[in-house]
Amino acid sequence: MERKDYVHPLQDAAFEKYKDGVSFQKDIENTYDNVEYKSRRPDLLGKTVRVTEKQFHNVWEIMEDIYRHESRSTVVPVYVYEEYYYGAESYGISNPWIEISAKTIADFSEEELRFVLAREVYKITDGVTKQKTMMEERFKGIKALAPEEFEEVSKLSFYHWYRIANFTADNYGYLSCGSIKASVYAVLKMVLNSVALAEQVDIKEFIAQASEINELNDVFYNHTKADEPVPYAPHRLQNLMAYAESERGMKAMMERME
Repeated sequence: MERKDYVHPLQDAAFEKYKDGVSFQKDIENTYDNVEYKSRRPDLLGKTVRVTEKQFHNVWEIMEDIYRHESRSTVVPVYVYEEYYYGAESYGISNPWIEISAKTIADFSEEELRFVLAREVYKITDGVTKQKTMMEERFKGIKALAPEEFEEVSKLSFYHWYRIANFTADNYGYLSCGSIKASVYAVLKMVLNSVALAEQVDIKEFIAQASEINELNDVFYNHTKADEPVPYAPHRLQNLMAYAESERGMKAMMERME
């Protein structure tokens, strides 16, 4: 799959705007690799189970197949952790990895697993995870170095770009799993943390909440919306459905199926 076939049309412009306010990126990345990564590594290995060909074989096969479509030989490691909630997230800068909860593996279908894993593979390969990790480290230390107003502007600019990048990740996940139904229900299960409750959701009714969110338009509403790093779920499903029904999305899916 080519990036142009699934990237959100506003993402690259948002990145250029966000990038203009980034300072000390290389220093922060080096500090993370040499300090934070090493401090997290023992717990990662000691408190999770790594996916391999011999354990969690279904997840290993999904990752191998996703990377075959990426024409990459090195598959990033995936670690399974015990957790009551559904979740899958990528971390790291020079040595990225993915963490996924045991509950997610147990309750998600193969297509739904492919959707959530492919989202994180996209974030890693396109540098989104790297930027997220770097900015999280930057926000930890920026209060001592910059005024609160500067921190807020920088954070909101990053969140704006990161929300759009998550729309792209959803598009990529959809193309990877090949099913709009699996993509939608993976998002709903993450929201409700329940298979049974997700099946009770009327998709059109839920997506309609996106319009209600958009109508909340004053300084307080808008600040709350801008302070979210991940898009609201109704907006995610709205974007997914629009992309799947678009000429670009249908063409990309046809090419993937060939």
